Amino acid sequence: MKSTFIKACLILTIFTTKIVAQPFVDIVSFNYQTFSDKYKIPGDSLNTLKNKTDNYALNFFLPKEFKNGNTLLIRLNTESINSTISPDTSYSNRLSAISLPIGMKLVTKNKKWETIIIAVPKIASDFKDAIDGYDFQMGGIFLQHWVPNNKLKVKAGLYYNREAFGNFYVPLVGVDWKINDRIYMYGILPTSYKVEFNILKNKLYTGLNLKYFTRSFRLSKDYNYDYVRYDEAQVKLFLDCFVAPKVLVFAEAGYSFGKNPWQYKYNTKDVAYKNNPLYGPMGNYMVFNFGLAYRIRFDLEKKEPTN
Repeated sequence: MKSTFIKACLILTIFTTKIVAQPFVDIVSFNYQTFSDKYKIPGDSLNTLKNKTDNYALNFFLPKEFKNGNTLLIRLNTESINSTISPDTSYSNRLSAISLPIGMKLVTKNKKWETIIIAVPKIASDFKDAIDGYDFQMGGIFLQHWVPNNKLKVKAGLYYNREAFGNFYVPLVGVDWKINDRIYMYGILPTSYKVEFNILKNKLYTGLNLKYFTRSFRLSKDYNYDYVRYDEAQVKLFLDCFVAPKVLVFAEAGYSFGKNPWQYKYNTKDVAYKNNPLYGPMGNYMVFNFGLAYRIRFDLEKKEPTN
């Protein structure tokens, strides 16, 4: 039973809702990301406040492989974004999201082509009011892979989600390339792409991570049913370390060039943050991320998959 489960995991080359293709799969993962910066009070250039945001994510994944090689993909993703202003700590709020991506990976008999189709139902809100249809988002992912050999994979597709601000489409392209036993390039642009270097064989990895990811959350009646849009655009150095077989701790440090969570008026694209420093513009800022995962790397298994 264990070998069947591992085999099913190895067949997967993807997925979080962040659309990251990679040479590994995380069965369970938890990560904590934090950043802070000054917020300038509109009309008052002499005074500033400090905005601190903490982001927590917990994810679970379970694949089911069938005899024909196709795989059922089921994942549960949760996220919590806590923002606080100091010294006036009366400004504090939490945004949360839960999603259940479910789909299929279909492979051809020669294993040269893979098609991935995933539906992503999601609820994203501050959860201060009763949940209704306005908190619900529906999205989907389509990816086509061409796999000429076990060192190269070419990918193209489309991501769609019905965000709080409207329809959101992202074309996807990517190349996974195992240059040698120590250097690996993988991911999907524009969402996430990594250049990875294996420092200590099968134990310690480092490299560069480019990330761009957009999501939105509906606010409660207290905030006039406005919504928050978060555009992460980050360049980070990462360090992955296996502390036990398949047990990984990881850390990232880098710089964000995107928009921190911004508040917009309900059913418009007009900003609404002037009276709420929680979700207003910050400058570019340092970002730090730490986590723990039960990770299965394809290249650490006895037999590397050819697809």
